[in-house]
Formats: sequence, structure tokens, C-alpha cells
Amino acid sequence: MDKKLKQLLKQANSLDELVDLIKQVDFSEIKSTEISLIDKSIKKLSQKPEFKIAYLGNYTIEPLPSYVNVFSVSEGIIAGEYIGSYQQYFQELLNPNSPLINYNPDLIYLDISLRELQPKIYYEYSSLSLDERKNSLNFIISHISDWLKVAVNQTSANILISNFLQPNFYQTGIADLNQEYGESEFYLELNLELLRLLKKESRVHLFDIERLASRFGKEQVQNAKMYYIAKMEWRENFLPTIARELIRYIKAIKGYTKKCLVLDLDNTLWGGVVGEEGVMGIKIGQGDPVSEAFLEFQRKIKTIKDRGILLAICSKNNINDALEAFEKRPEMPLKKSDFSAMEINWERKHENLQKIASTLNIGTDSLVFIDDNPAECSLVTQMMPEVKTILLPSDPATYSGLLDQLNEFEKIQILQDDLSKATQYIQNKQREDHKQQIGDMTSYLQSLGTEIKIWEATEEDLPRVHQLFSKTNQFNLTTIRYSMAEVEEFFRDGNYDLTVVSAHDNFGEIGIIALYLVDLREKPYLLIDSLIMSCRAMGRGIETAIVNHLKTKYLTNYPEIQLSATYIPTKKNKPVVDFFEQQGFEVVEKEETGTKKYILKSESAKLIDSSWIKIIA
Repeated sequence: MDKKLKQLLKQANSLDELVDLIKQVDFSEIKSTEISLIDKSIKKLSQKPEFKIAYLGNYTIEPLPSYVNVFSVSEGIIAGEYIGSYQQYFQELLNPNSPLINYNPDLIYLDISLRELQPKIYYEYSSLSLDERKNSLNFIISHISDWLKVAVNQTSANILISNFLQPNFYQTGIADLNQEYGESEFYLELNLELLRLLKKESRVHLFDIERLASRFGKEQVQNAKMYYIAKMEWRENFLPTIARELIRYIKAIKGYTKKCLVLDLDNTLWGGVVGEEGVMGIKIGQGDPVSEAFLEFQRKIKTIKDRGILLAICSKNNINDALEAFEKRPEMPLKKSDFSAMEINWERKHENLQKIASTLNIGTDSLVFIDDNPAECSLVTQMMPEVKTILLPSDPATYSGLLDQLNEFEKIQILQDDLSKATQYIQNKQREDHKQQIGDMTSYLQSLGTEIKIWEATEEDLPRVHQLFSKTNQFNLTTIRYSMAEVEEFFRDGNYDLTVVSAHDNFGEIGIIALYLVDLREKPYLLIDSLIMSCRAMGRGIETAIVNHLKTKYLTNYPEIQLSATYIPTKKNKPVVDFFEQQGFEVVEKEETGTKKYILKSESAKLIDSSWIKIIA
């Protein structure tokens, strides 16, 4: 590392200044002492960590945590670490007063070295009988399964468990592939069994280090000398790759997934300028390298959409020329219908990005914008720093790989609600057009034929419940971000009422769009702990119907019961600042921060008209 940069990193006076300096660091040749220096500067300038990670294993894990801390702060996340004692990953869980349990991590990362756990498999596989090989596999899976049961019961953490590397060279050489239960088959089955085991738990996930090592270059990931000296499993230049993969999980767990990918058109979705070269002159499809590169890029974008990410267009162009390209170039994988919003005009792009966010009813910080024009990207970055803006390189052959490198669209799970999201936004556009045709709001609401179904959450609903807690900002009265473990605890605890709401109307299914959590522990004084609804369901009275349901369920015919609630203001939940007042709740306390506390007694619990909504409960 450059001496001047190293000195500046030491002398940084603020976290923002440090992050700007970190962006100048070349991590491809960085040394562990330099990473440690940056990590120490982060700890000196930051408050307590917002995301705590426990690193467990049976080899020397350092300095991986320092890499994770440095990369995470660049993503706006202050990570902290607990490094488990060597080979003590089981014992530390079994002791209720262990440092690990007291640390209360948000994430546990477990990486087990097979040469430590089962040395005979690693060193003497060719000498083992068929039964010994299969028994060893069963032992490894049982060992991890037993550890996992304890970890799930003893902690509320999300859990990542690494799989195992296929050997670079089989002990019997190429003959292994023709042997009965050779090494290749053993490792394939081991990793598949591990994957199947981990899929059974909603907050447990596989960390695919085998894939990372293959991508990095397997012969470069391990250093025999360092293993013999210090029991270090991984070569240090592989650690940034592991750390960046961990960041993907951290961002997904924290709900930092962006919601919309916004794209330019000319020299972004296709080669050339459609207004100058004409529809048939732009490059997209088979036949030449440039056209095929843009074809692959569009295919890659399509896979992003399949994760439940919205697509939008922001382009300075003649709208008729642009739309004609989608109509007359059928070889394009992306169709007009794939885009949930379009701003194709000659206005400034940062203004059009604001319109796109408004159309989709999401924050501008939920956008990723890709463009080939440096001036446009620079202006958007200046005017909208919250938007992740990406300037495309000059070679379109690199575009698809650039999308692979993004971690903004990672999700722990892709739910049915994600898969139907683009369709739901198209339906919302149809609803808006219908509203404009009718003109009268009352008639419009009655014409929608909205039905909502309300039921106590089932185990299958919990991933969607967690997603609503993690990602809903506007209609979220308290914005408490409960972890998956906490959601599971509410589900199991009879002292809480965790209820979900789905909706559909004449335009289609809207999916599970709302939930409420009522704390029943202090009867007859009940607390509405959380009331959350997806922004795409706002503005049609569903929220009033839900509160009417709560009033009927808990207050009608129960004069002794009293409902209390809280509104905690954030930058994004201003749309519900007066929601409880509108529903008849009485403000009993208001703090300088804007936090308000409410009560609603049985005699005041009047139902508010939402007769255009049919409730199925």
C-alpha cells in the first residue's frame, strides 16, 4: 500500500473520510498488517457494531474478520466480530455463559476443515473400504446436524455453514471417476447432503466455498506451508473473495436489497443510437460479437427480474423510436412488458429517476441506475447520492460480468410474492388508469372489488413476515426490524398474535401485503406492537379495514380491554404520522422526537367506513 495512503488511513478523523480513503485501496495485493491497520481505524472511529458476526471453526480463521469489517464499512455497515476458540465451536454453544452466547451474534459463520475433522478422508481416502467411506460421510453430516440443533436452540443468529472443497487431485488419479464411491462422488454427495440438511431451517444457509474456490482458482486458495505453520486453511489472497461473499449475506439478511434496476437504452440495452441508426441498425442478437454481447446482457438482466427485482427505463430518447425497438426486434429477450416504469424523454435523468421512484412508490435509495454516459452518471451521483449509479465500461462483453459482481440484488430467499412483483406493479398501473377514467374516488374504490383475507400466520408465512418486517418503510408505524429468530419466537409464543393479510381485486392477486403483531402479555392492556403494510396496497382503505378487524376482534363486546399503540417517526414513514388519530386512537403522550403513544378503549372503538372492502377472516 502507498505510504501516503497508509498515513491518511491512520489519521482519518471521521468514518466518512475513512470510507472515502478505503475506496482508493487496491485489495489485490494488500497485506494482513495493512488490513489490520484499516480495521483498527474503523473501530476507533465507529460506535458499537450494528451487525455482530461470530466466526467459528477448527482452524485459524484470522485475519478474515478484518477483511469483512473493512468491506462492510464500505457498504455502510459497521460489523463486529467474535472469533471462537480453536476447535471449540461445539463447546462454546453448550456453555450458556460462554463468550459466544454472551456476544449474542446476528450471524454465525461456521467453516470446518475436513482434514481436521476427518483426517482419514482427507489423507487416506484410497485406503478406506466402501463402508468406511459411507460411514465417514454420515458422521460428518450427523456432526454438523447435531451442532446445528444446538446453535438454533441456543442463539437467535442467522447461521452460515461452509461446504467442502473437492480435492484438486484425486488420490487414485483419473481412475477415481471409475471407482465405486470414489472421492469425486464422496464430495459431491457430502455437499449435496449438507445443502439438503441446511434447507430445513429458515435461518440457516449454505456458504458455498466450493464455488468461490472454483471461481478464484482452486490451486491458489490454499497454502500448505501456512497450514503447517499456523493451521491457516486459506491463502490470504483468497480471503477478500470470502469476505465479499459474506457481505452479500449480510446485506440480504439486513434487508438492504435494492428494489429496482433502472437502465438507459442506447449503448446500454443495445449497441448504437436507435434515433440515428434506426430500429434495424442497433446491435442486438446473433451474428456479430457486439450484438451477442448485448444479447447476453439482456438475458442477464432478465434473471435479475426473476429474483423479484423491478426493471425500469430512464433514457433520453424519442419515445416512439425506443418503443419501436421493442416491437420490431423480437430477438431481444427483454420486452416492453418487463419494465414496470418508463421515463423516455429529454428531461434530466435525475428528475426522471425521481419520477420512476414515485411511480413505483419506492424510495430513490431503492434504485440502481446503469448508464454508458459518464456525464449522466456523474450528474446523477451528484444530485442523488443515495442511488447506486454504475457507469458501464467501454467493452459490452464485460457488461454481464458486471451485473454478477453487484451485491445490491441479493436475497436470502425468493418468495412467491417476489416472483409476482412485476405483474403486481403492472396491475397497479392498470388500477391507476382505471381511476383516471372513473374520476370519482368513491366510485373507483367500490369498482375495484377488493377482498382481503386475514389469518393467524402459519409456519409457511414466516419468511414473508420477516420480509415485511425487514423491508417495509412507508406504512410501518414503528419500523422495528425483527430478526427471523424473533419472528419464529412470536409465532411459537401464545402471548403474541401474529396475523397476516392478503388481498386481491378485479385486477388480480396482490399477495400477502400486511401484518400486525399484538402483545397479549399484559391483559387487559394489549399493545399493537407492529402494524405494517406494503406500499403497493396503500391508498384504498385496506389499512382501515385491518384496524376495524382489530377493533372488532379485541374491543367489541370486551369493555375491559384497552388497545395501546406507538408511532415512532423515521425519514420514510411520514405517510402514517397521523394514522392512529384517523382511526380514533387517543394520543396520551408525545415526545420531542415525534414519537407518539396512543390508547383506544372499547367505548371509543367506532368502526370507520371501509364497506367497499370484503373481509374474509
